[in-house]
Amino acid sequence: MAKRKKLSLIIGNILIKWMLRSPWHGVASNDIMLITVTGRKTGQQYTTPVNYVSDGEVLSVLSHAHRTWWRNLRGGAPVKIVLRGKTIETFAQAYEDQADVRELFAQHLQVAPKFATIFNVELDAEGQPVPASLEAVAAGKVMIEVELPEEEAEK
Repeated sequence: MAKRKKLSLIIGNILIKWMLRSPWHGVASNDIMLITVTGRKTGQQYTTPVNYVSDGEVLSVLSHAHRTWWRNLRGGAPVKIVLRGKTIETFAQAYEDQADVRELFAQHLQVAPKFATIFNVELDAEGQPVPASLEAVAAGKVMIEVELPEEEAEK
């Protein structure tokens, strides 16, 4: 079963990558972008589709810590993204510290509350994440912040 799930993920990623680079990118571009990172040791480029939240000049991405693509962003690094059908060279930074992840994920939820439901984050009466719930979801995750050039942030 694990092989079938991995194969489905690989095929799904190939299809999403194709779509986000195609004229039909609008179907998914409001929530998904491609991010290309360069391996620090190998120099090889890795491209992966990720969900993102846009907040002015910053795109935030939540990823599982067990995934490997984001590790090349420790300490910050140049990246290439495909955002809404446009390729942009920019800079990204990974945050692994759990206090940072909780804080950045809370900001992520303020901008896009739909992710509270997706990640089963409990909200209080004011719509704020319940700290214990936020902490449980943030465990084992990392946040990545991608800088947007000013001219792209205005769109």
